[in-house]
Amino acid sequence: MKKKGIVLFLLSALLFTACGTEKNKTEETDKLTVVTSFYPVYLLAQEIVQGAEGIRLENMAQPQTGCLHDYELSISDMKLLETADIFIINGGGMESFLEQALERYPELTVVDTSEGIALLEEEEHHHHDEEEEAEAHEHEQEHEHEGNSHIWLSPARAAQQAENIAAALSEMDQADAAVFAENAARFKAETDALLQEAAQLNLPEGTEAEVFHEGFAYFAELFGMEIASGIFVDEYQVPSAKELTEAADEAREHKIQFFLTAADDGRIYAETLAQETGETITLLDPLTTAAEGNPSYTERMRRNIQAVAQHWKEAAA
Repeated sequence: MKKKGIVLFLLSALLFTACGTEKNKTEETDKLTVVTSFYPVYLLAQEIVQGAEGIRLENMAQPQTGCLHDYELSISDMKLLETADIFIINGGGMESFLEQALERYPELTVVDTSEGIALLEEEEHHHHDEEEEAEAHEHEQEHEHEGNSHIWLSPARAAQQAENIAAALSEMDQADAAVFAENAARFKAETDALLQEAAQLNLPEGTEAEVFHEGFAYFAELFGMEIASGIFVDEYQVPSAKELTEAADEAREHKIQFFLTAADDGRIYAETLAQETGETITLLDPLTTAAEGNPSYTERMRRNIQAVAQHWKEAAA
């Protein structure tokens, strides 16, 4: 009798566990699974799905990945995409792996947040060594973009991206459509406030900047700066000594005070040029990776505006 009691207990426990698992699975599959391509798009999607009960939001590329140039899908990425009801991308040529993903999952619903948004032209890379120039040109041909795809660094364009996300989600989750619309309106108000804060700097017309991150062309636009030159570092190219010398000469001649850089490989070149001209760098956040405390898009962009304002205040002192 004792053995029979143990068996019955185990069977009951197994049945209870199985029922519980099925319930959890049902609750999970009742939600619309939304997958974003990488962290900037995840930040924007977070703004839109706040308070929406029918959404499960996941990010594909790890929050430490950075931009998706030459990104290759991993096995875990493929497994996540297999569960996706919607795949939200930045667009503008950022997700070069998209064709590969659609070959694997041809019925995957893709939302391109750059739809209807005007992109800035890409800044030209400066090369003076013929062999290096040929290699870089070949690389650029292999990875042609529609323009500068770092549109999330423009508050006005980010608001448009968020609106595109809200519209797409509303079609598939009508129960939360009002929540999406309300969140999009709130986010638009926040980005409008960012634009006003940037405008208050009132930089002199013709203020020039050296940029060391492709996305910072949008920051230059935000503050009404002109780009003197762009020096971008990646695995295919680093600036030559001649290039740096010419950039330093240009910076001195034009009395450039802004050297916009991120905390990446370009920072050392920005610091070198800034020191050559007696200036300091302006360290900005491209929002491509997760930050401590998980601050919102608005919080991180406000810090960027404050960094430029502080630099201008010190330069003018």
